[in-house]
This record gives sequence, C-alpha cells and structure tokens, in this order.
Amino acid sequence: MSTVPRKDLETIQFFELHVPVWTGTPAAIGLTPAQVTALDTLTKAARNTYTAQQNAKNAAKAATVNFQSAIAALRNNGADLVKLIRAFAQTTNNPNVYALAQINPPAPPTPRPAPGQPTDFTVALTTEGAISLRWKAANASASSGAFFNIRRKLAGQNAFEIIGNTGSKSFVDDTIPLGTTHATYIIQGYRGTTAGEASDQFVVQFGVGNGLNVSLYKLAA
Repeated sequence: MSTVPRKDLETIQFFELHVPVWTGTPAAIGLTPAQVTALDTLTKAARNTYTAQQNAKNAAKAATVNFQSAIAALRNNGADLVKLIRAFAQTTNNPNVYALAQINPPAPPTPRPAPGQPTDFTVALTTEGAISLRWKAANASASSGAFFNIRRKLAGQNAFEIIGNTGSKSFVDDTIPLGTTHATYIIQGYRGTTAGEASDQFVVQFGVGNGLNVSLYKLAA
C-alpha cells in the first residue's frame, strides 16, 4: 500500500500536514533542509494550482448556466415571434409573408396511411356461443379514423361476404348458422376510402364439443 495518496487533493493535504513536521528536524529523518524547502515549495504550488483549477471549474459552470439561460430566452422569444409571423400570414391569407420573413411556410398536411395488415389472430367462443375474433394491426387507433371490414365465407359458400365493420381490433360473429363445420375470415383495415393490406385468410374449425381449431391460410396471389 502506497504511503502517498493517489488522489490529487489527498496528496496535497498529506504533504501540507507533513512538511511542517519534517521542517523542524530534517536531519533526524534523513533529509536535508533544502529537500524539505523544495517539497514545501512544490506543495504550495500544487495547492495554488488546485485552487485556481477549482475557481476555473466553478466559473465554467456559472458561464454554462448563464449561456443556457441566454439561449433559452433567445429561443423562446424568437419562437414566439415566428408564431406571430405565421399567424399573420394565415389571417391575412398572404403566403408572401413567409418569403419576406425568410422562414419556411408550413408543410402541407400529409394524409395518414391506412391501417397495417391484420395479423396475430386469436379466436374464442363466447358464453353465448358466438365467435370472438381479435387481431393486431399497426397505425389502427379508432381515434384516427381507422376501422376494419370483416368478410366471411361459410362452409359450402363460394365467395366471401361482408358481415360487419368495427373500429376496434376485435369483432364478435354471432351469425354463424347451427351445424357449421368451419368459417373462413378476411379482415382488412381502412382509413376513409384508403384500404390497407388485407389479412391472410384464416379458418375457424369447429371441433367436437364446441372446441375450436384455428388454421391460417394465405390469400391466393
């Protein structure tokens, strides 16, 4: 274990404590007065530079705080003026205001895309004997105007028919005729008249004892 501390401030404090002791009787501890005097000079220099460093560090922190405060005031005030310019251009219906102020006009609104393809289906029987369908889809919150179209083809039918729409990612089909062996579904998301990619076909098979077996089939190309 080293006698002299490894940390900077602790090193200064160590020699500030020991130099006065060694100065009294240097020869008794194997040192010369010149060696102790030189060490005293180095100790004081280290203390002075440490103090200067701390003062500089504190000044830098204060300068950084002042700079950040000035930038925040500039940004907030400038942003308020830009808002006033934009509001003036809108209320006067004068796009030339943007050119005069040399700021970009607002970008035209981009229409939101249609909901993503429905995937990850789950199927369950309700207590009333209906089919509860659930799925996942990106960009499909009801508050954004998204909804889903549910198409179904029963056993023996040749074509799919629309059986309902829903604003959520779930649907209860309570119109399945008694004795149906299986039903095939396709679910497709819409936003307005823009259609998203339809889901793969998935088949709900009714097993013995009202059990459910779910198989997924990809739509034909």
